[in-house]
Amino acid sequence: MVAIMAKPVEQTAYDDLVILAKTQATALGKLYELYYDRIFRFCVHRLFNRATAEDVTSSVFLTVARMMRDFKGRTEQDFRSWIYTIAANQANAHIRKSMRRRRLMENVVAHRRSDGQDAGEWSSLDWPTLYAAIQQLKPEHQTILTLRYFENMDYDEIGQVVDARPATIRVTLHRTLRRLQEVLRGEE
Repeated sequence: MVAIMAKPVEQTAYDDLVILAKTQATALGKLYELYYDRIFRFCVHRLFNRATAEDVTSSVFLTVARMMRDFKGRTEQDFRSWIYTIAANQANAHIRKSMRRRRLMENVVAHRRSDGQDAGEWSSLDWPTLYAAIQQLKPEHQTILTLRYFENMDYDEIGQVVDARPATIRVTLHRTLRRLQEVLRGEE
């Protein structure tokens, strides 16, 4: 009598696809085709920027490809939950990173104001231009800017990270801010 009342769980073709995707690239490719538009749409709605959503979506699928063999789920529903969790986590990570960058720029503007320098041109900058200017700096200078303004580290802490004296960090930061200003003015 119990067997009659219990409804068997039906396995779908998509469930089989999830199982096969753990070992077969073609099955994983089919899951990619099935879910790409859904994940991309989610990222666009979450990030409000098409280009950023494309980057995050690509990152999601790279993560899926890298971790698929270890995926414990066995159904399409398990996979759907897993991939949306990855997408949400990566979108949130991107938002946190963007917020840290924005805080960095706000701190740079505040630093320039506290030094008594004209910050009017800094406060009216468009952020993409500022990010592009930062990318033109040497990687070690980008690191120092990030540690000082994103992570709010003092000169001693930064010195430990980059293996330099605090006085050297102060001078380097001052020169880096000046170089950033030159880049923004087009005085490269």
